Amino acid sequence: MTVTAPAPVQTSRFDTYLRGQSAVLGVIAAGALVVLMLATVVDVVVRFIARASVPGMLEVAESALVTSVFLGLAWTSMQGGHVAVSIVTDRLRPALARAVSVAVWVLNAGLLAWMTYASLTRAVQATTRNETRFGLVQWPVWPLRWVIAIGLALWLVVAIANVVRTIRGRAAYGEDAEATVDA
Repeated sequence: MTVTAPAPVQTSRFDTYLRGQSAVLGVIAAGALVVLMLATVVDVVVRFIARASVPGMLEVAESALVTSVFLGLAWTSMQGGHVAVSIVTDRLRPALARAVSVAVWVLNAGLLAWMTYASLTRAVQATTRNETRFGLVQWPVWPLRWVIAIGLALWLVVAIANVVRTIRGRAAYGEDAEATVDA
């Protein structure tokens, strides 16, 4: 009896590139989460000792939060980390389930295209105006507008790639990593 190894899954240059880019932004998002944690700890310690907040810590925390959320979207999608409910498609014939999956990814890509366009437009406006937030410290907001636009743009690319993958009968990125819960 001969045992054959399963054929290796072919990954294209685009797959490798998209995984790499989403991983880079994911690492930056994770770093921003560390910055958020450190800013919070420093602010709590200083408040405990000096009974006053560190000027600018709120702005640092807000910036880190925006960065961690938006730069982590594409990576999370590639890893299958977003909430997915397959209660309907699990009960459909494979061809119909695939059609529903294609429709969902097309809608997702359409919504993300609109959000990306709106975010890019807003980022350009904010940059032109040198948008700043005035609080205890003057904090530039326009770089965060670009962070949002970049995060949404890469997530849009992942969604478009998933449209193509599902049309071709392949699993969307991250579907193989989705956890299933049997009731």
